Amino acid sequence: MAGSAKMHRAAQPRVPQVSAILREGIPTPEVLESLAVSTLVAGTVFLIQWRYGFNWSDEGWLWYISQRAALGQVPIRDVFSYDPGRYYWSALVFKILHGNGLFEQIVANYLFGLLGLAAAYIALARAGVSRWLRFSSLVVLGVTLGFPRHKIFEQSLSLLAVAGIAFVMTKPAESRRWFLFGIATGLAAFIGRNSGVYFAAAGLLLFILLKLSASEVASRGALFVGWLGTVVGYSPMLFMLCAVRGFASAFYQSVLLAPTWQLSLPIPFPWHVHLKGLHGMDVMQARAVSILCLAIPLAYVFLILRWLKFREDRSTAIQLACAASVAGLPYLHHAFSRADFFHIAQGTLPFVVVVCAVANHFWLRHKRWLSLSVFGGFAALIVAAWVPHEPAVQLMRMKNRDPRSIQRIDIQGKGFYLQAPQADVMLAVQTAFRDCGGSDGSFLAAPYYPGLYAFLNTRAPFSDTYYLWPRSDDLQRKHIQALIENRTSVVLINRDASFDNLARLRLAGTYPKLVDYILQHYQRLDTALPEGFELYSLPQNCRGPA
Repeated sequence: MAGSAKMHRAAQPRVPQVSAILREGIPTPEVLESLAVSTLVAGTVFLIQWRYGFNWSDEGWLWYISQRAALGQVPIRDVFSYDPGRYYWSALVFKILHGNGLFEQIVANYLFGLLGLAAAYIALARAGVSRWLRFSSLVVLGVTLGFPRHKIFEQSLSLLAVAGIAFVMTKPAESRRWFLFGIATGLAAFIGRNSGVYFAAAGLLLFILLKLSASEVASRGALFVGWLGTVVGYSPMLFMLCAVRGFASAFYQSVLLAPTWQLSLPIPFPWHVHLKGLHGMDVMQARAVSILCLAIPLAYVFLILRWLKFREDRSTAIQLACAASVAGLPYLHHAFSRADFFHIAQGTLPFVVVVCAVANHFWLRHKRWLSLSVFGGFAALIVAAWVPHEPAVQLMRMKNRDPRSIQRIDIQGKGFYLQAPQADVMLAVQTAFRDCGGSDGSFLAAPYYPGLYAFLNTRAPFSDTYYLWPRSDDLQRKHIQALIENRTSVVLINRDASFDNLARLRLAGTYPKLVDYILQHYQRLDTALPEGFELYSLPQNCRGPA
C-alpha cells in the first residue's frame, strides 16, 4: 500500500513552487549584456525614426486608446479596441513621462520592443551563438522594428514566444518551465488575444514534437501546469471580466466581431506577376518580400522535421532554430491572413533568429562561407524588404523630389515631419476645433482617422472610431444621438476613402444615415482640403469659419 501511494503521488502533476521559480534565474552578466545591446539597438532606431510620419488610422488608434486608458476609460468597454494590456502599458509610460503625446506613445512602443530584443538576445546567448552574430541579428531586428512602429507589440511578443519555447525545450521535464511559459501565454493574451492563441499553439506543437521524438517530458503534468500558468498570466483580464461593470458583455461582443475586422489579401509569392501593384511596393522590395514569403514557412517546416529525424545532431544552435520555427509557425497566420506588408512585417520576426542560429551552426562546423552566405543573404533580403517602408526613408525620398511635400508640425510640444497634405488637414481641424469651443466629444472624424482625436486630446463622441463596415440603422441612430448629446460641432469626413478602395465600403455605403444627418444639419466650411476631405461645423456653436 505504501509503495502504491508513493507511485500515485509521483504520477501527479507537480505545481511549481514560487521559490523554485525564483531560483531559476538567468546569469546577471547575460541580462546586463542583453539589456545594454537591446537598448543600444532600440534607442538608435527610435532616434532615427520617431519624428518622421504619423499613421492616422492604426497608429492613431493605439495612441488615442492609450490616452483614454490613462484618463480612466476602460478599453473595449468604453472605446472599441484590441485587448487592454498594450494600452495600460502605454498609460504607465505616459504617467512616468508626464505626457500623453505621440512622442510618449512611440517611447512606450520601443520600450516594449526592447523586451523582445532582450529576450531574443538571451536565447541566442544561451544557445552558444557567437557575440558578433548575436549583435548582427539584433541590428537586423532593429530594422524590422522600425516598421510598423505601432505594431511593435506583436513583433516583440513573437520574439518572446521564441525565447519561451527555447527555454522549455532546454529542459522539458521541468514543470516550472511549462508554468512560466503558461504565464507568458496569459500575459500575451492580455495584450492581444491572437498572440495568446499563437503562444498556446506553439506550446501545444512543442509538446507534440517532444512526444514524437521520445524526449523526456512530463506527459501528464506539462499541459496541466502550462494551463495553470496561463490562468495566472491571464488573471488581469479575468479580474476585469469579473469586477469591471459592463466589461464582460463588451468583451463578448468584441469576440463576435473579431472575424469581420479585416479583409484577406493574396500572399505575394514569387510566382505572382502582379507584385508591383499588389501592395504598393516597388519591384525590388516586392521581389524581396515574395522570396521571404516562400522561404520562411519552408525553413520552419524543414528545421522542425530535421530536429525530429536527426536526434544525434541536435546542437544548441539547431535546437534554437527549431524553437524559433515552432514559435514562428503560428505567427504566420498573423502574417498571411491579410498579406499586406504591414502584417507580413508583424509576423515574421522569428525568422531572423532562425537565420542567426543556422548561420552559427554552419560556422561551428567550419563552413564559414556557407555561414556568411546564409546570414548575409537573408539579412540583405530583410533590409531590402523593410527599408523602403521605413517612415524616415519614405519622407526623405519625398523631400528630395519636392521639398514642399514635407511639412513640420507640432504635436504636443514635439516637432514631427509629415506629408504636407496630411499636415494641412490636421492644422485645419485644429483651427476649426478651437473656433468651435474645443469641448470633449465635440469632434468627429470618419471613416478611419482616430489619431485626430488623440492629436486634439479630445474624446470621440462614440465608442467606435472606425466607420469601415456596414452598420444597422439602429446603430447609426445611436451614432447620431451621440452627436446630439455631445454637441459635436466639427466633423471631418472623406466620402471617397474606403477599406482597400472598395466602393461598397465608402462612408455613404457603410453609414448612409449618419452621412445624411451630417449633410442636413452641418454646414460645410470653405476651407480647401486635399484628397477628398470635407470639414463641417454647426454654425451656432462656432465663432466663424475656420
